[in-house]
Amino acid sequence: MPLSAAPRLGTFNGFGRTMLGKTRVDAAGACFATRWFTMLMLPIRPLGRYYVKEGETVSVSGRAGASTDTTEYVFLGEAELRASEVIRTYLFCWVVVPLVVAGPVTLFGINADAFSRAHPVWFLVLLLGLPVVGIIALAWLLVLNEKFLAPLRVPEWGEARPTNRRA
Repeated sequence: MPLSAAPRLGTFNGFGRTMLGKTRVDAAGACFATRWFTMLMLPIRPLGRYYVKEGETVSVSGRAGASTDTTEYVFLGEAELRASEVIRTYLFCWVVVPLVVAGPVTLFGINADAFSRAHPVWFLVLLLGLPVVGIIALAWLLVLNEKFLAPLRVPEWGEARPTNRRA
């Protein structure tokens, strides 16, 4: 369904509205994505699903040397939320990400005391390296998901449905 106006996006310190759960890009260079309300960059509630073209990402410098990246979207239409995509986003952000980032560190921490006495250099290398490996694995999973695992959806435009909203 075509849109009358683009929805608002934006986060501040991980709180706000952002696009997550993108499908693979189709031949037209567009994909479906779900707009989410997030807290600490974790999806809390889906707000809508849209057919979008991703524009350029711009880095903006802020105060005290901080910077932020902003991705521009061209909203081509609105679609119904898909339960499978909502569940996939919840699972990825609430289960996979914590397991990949914190899982190895937690497992390592269980035997950290004995290991640090026996191998102090390797302890330091693993203590600093495991989170880095987890973040790299997470980035790889995101790329893999976007390129190969995310479903390819083709838009099928229909008649606009009447809404039950009162004026």
